[in-house]
Amino acid sequence: MHSRTFVFITLLTLCHSVVDGQVLTSELPAQSSLASAASAKPAGSTSADLPDDPARELLPTAAPEPQSKAGIPVHWSAGLQTRVGTKWTLSGGVEFLYRDYVLRADTVTFDEATSEVEAEGNLQVRGGPQDVTINAARGEMRLNAHTARFFDVRGAIGVQRQGSATVYSTANPFLFSGRVLLQTGEGQYRIVDGTMTNCRLPRPDWQLIAHSIRVDDKTASTKNTVLKVLGIPIFYLPYLKHPVDETGRQSGLLIPNISNSTIKGFILGEQVYIVLSRSADMVIGSEYYSKRGFAPNGDFRYRGNGLDFVSVRWNALLDRGVADTSSGTGLVNQGGLDIVAAGRRDFTENTRLAGEIEYLSSYVYKLVFNDNYKQAVSSEVKSVVGLTHNTNGYIPSGYVSRVQNFASSTEGDEVRILHLPSLRFDVLDRPLGSSGAYWGAGSSLSYLGRSEFGFHARNVGRIDVYPHLSLPIVGAGWSMVPEVALRETFYSGSQTPDLLNANSGTPSISHDPLSRSELEASLDLRPPAMMRDFQLARWHRTLRHVIEPEISYRFVGGIGQKARNVLFVDTTDTATNTNEVGFSLTQRLYVRDDKPVACNPGDQCPPPQREWASWQIAQKYFINSDFGGALIPNRRNIFDAALDLSGVAFLTAPRNLAPITSRMRFEAIRNLRIQWDLDYDPRIGRVGADNLYAGAVFGSTTIGVGHSMLNAVDQHDGVATLIQSQQLQPFINIGKPSQAGFNLAANGGYDFVRGALQYAGAQAIYNWNCCGLSVGYRRFALGTVRDETQYLYSFTISNFGSVGDIRRSNTVFRDPSLPPSF
Repeated sequence: MHSRTFVFITLLTLCHSVVDGQVLTSELPAQSSLASAASAKPAGSTSADLPDDPARELLPTAAPEPQSKAGIPVHWSAGLQTRVGTKWTLSGGVEFLYRDYVLRADTVTFDEATSEVEAEGNLQVRGGPQDVTINAARGEMRLNAHTARFFDVRGAIGVQRQGSATVYSTANPFLFSGRVLLQTGEGQYRIVDGTMTNCRLPRPDWQLIAHSIRVDDKTASTKNTVLKVLGIPIFYLPYLKHPVDETGRQSGLLIPNISNSTIKGFILGEQVYIVLSRSADMVIGSEYYSKRGFAPNGDFRYRGNGLDFVSVRWNALLDRGVADTSSGTGLVNQGGLDIVAAGRRDFTENTRLAGEIEYLSSYVYKLVFNDNYKQAVSSEVKSVVGLTHNTNGYIPSGYVSRVQNFASSTEGDEVRILHLPSLRFDVLDRPLGSSGAYWGAGSSLSYLGRSEFGFHARNVGRIDVYPHLSLPIVGAGWSMVPEVALRETFYSGSQTPDLLNANSGTPSISHDPLSRSELEASLDLRPPAMMRDFQLARWHRTLRHVIEPEISYRFVGGIGQKARNVLFVDTTDTATNTNEVGFSLTQRLYVRDDKPVACNPGDQCPPPQREWASWQIAQKYFINSDFGGALIPNRRNIFDAALDLSGVAFLTAPRNLAPITSRMRFEAIRNLRIQWDLDYDPRIGRVGADNLYAGAVFGSTTIGVGHSMLNAVDQHDGVATLIQSQQLQPFINIGKPSQAGFNLAANGGYDFVRGALQYAGAQAIYNWNCCGLSVGYRRFALGTVRDETQYLYSFTISNFGSVGDIRRSNTVFRDPSLPPSF
């Protein structure tokens, strides 16, 4: 070979642009060492480090390129790179990066002047602000205009790939396929002859099939669409808008509700969903009951900063009436309106406005048409709105409230209690200098009202001041807290009791003011707890038995018979003279493993202990058996002294011994909990209340039972009577509504006093990947007011909607956001 020919070939090898594929092998030296070696040798010398064949020329794995003439910053790597003018041709495992997108393909052609890209073979595009993934046979793109055309496409929005795992970056991922995908701008797409779904490909549970689908940053819209579920076309949609952003919300018509009921007849309903803003939305609609009429309904939701929120729900019925079975003539209108609103607003860290308001026009409407059993039988309607400010334990506040309690379904048989408004100023207990004592106070200014059948007390003012002082003493395991208090209460009106039963025991209203003064003294004494450990060697555990005694004394004087003349509105008005001694004995069983547990590397921490069981027994002895003359014989008397012990009324005559209360908890077996509350009256030898709640969890299955029995004092026509109730409520949950596979829930309520099943419900759900089928049965038997049987169904499509009449209000499954029911 001539020397000049050798030099020419050598220079050509060192200086020519890429003409063949890269050689990727770990045996070759690094680029920096090759460059330094080449620069250190004469141009005419040979080097063993460089190959003789130009086809084996070394290039870096990733070749950063300067910004193109079109102004689009791009980087790429490829096995083979060639350039003719401003056009690059890349092949062999091409990875092309522009902005926050990554393009991979077998072959890519890029024109720097026009920013046009053509890609073929296993084309894949990922990235962007929406986490777009596009897989296509080939594609054409113009980077500076954000336009593109892809062929034979499958893709997704809101899906990321992390290693071998697929991660959804939004709760509402959007997956699509199509013959052609056109990008008309950044975040703007049009799918030709394609499908869209929220289910995983390639075998989605449901798909929407259309000739043309338009997709922007928030919605996908299409016309003349066919809904295919589990591979079967089942529904035609002339127009559809589907959300694709992370909020997953889009205004529009919801899927109609079609169902049937024995008291409502054939039911057809429709609702409109309206997105008001990023933080608020609402639903407005109506149902038509073929037997009764139209039932408008809706709700509003708002979520603000922090814990701020507003929610409003309303239901109504424009009832045509139902035949009066008692008289056999005419129609009875059972329609009504029920509105429930709740909200909270935190103005500052220490100032808050919160409340819940309910308006119910008719208790019969709620009893007959409410889909939730517990809400239907609840006789109390309560509204309260309060403003509170807390500054270092000084708490000024104000609230308005309205309590409506229905005694029966008869119109007007109800009690209404009003606070319009009440202003309070409370001081939390705080040290009194360096004396070791603590002081606190409560005070209120209220404008009150109470009305019931035959009794109406309106425009009653009340001022209440209640300072108190305590001195905690602790030593040698003993704890003693003596406390003294003064209380002054002024009423602008009063009542006169009907002692002779001339008005069936109902007191009469008096406009004479009333002033009530009282002196209180109390002592709470807690001796040292007694404790003993027992070794359970067979199970390698230690059982600890703890006995906690408590003795209390309380004296209230100064009220006397004035307590009979106080208008009862709330617990402020139930104070009476008392001289009482109480005791409480609590036993607890704790267990812990004998083996220490590792907490930090190299450290051993004592194993945690848990409470197996507890049992508390308490009782009071009333030294003053008639409570200073406040007690009216053979009447239902409600006093503070009785409420402190039990919620069951028992005072009908002077007495010294109160009922014995027993509170037992058992959790010795993991995933099993039993709670048994019992009130026993030794004077009359009768159980006042007996409530048992038991439940066990086995994996995803929860089974339990609740039993409630009540023998409480009632009053009828001015004479103390007995009210009895005994109900059994079993339940079972297998899985939960959103869990894949088969799920089942069943519950019921049996009334032993009436000897009838008041409620029963069962619901089964089978969920696929992103759709589910649910069927249910419910039975209401609430006397002559409601006798209804419901057969329910629902087919739910994830992120799309549901067809059927099973909603959150009538589902048999327990709300997972609520605490356990046992």
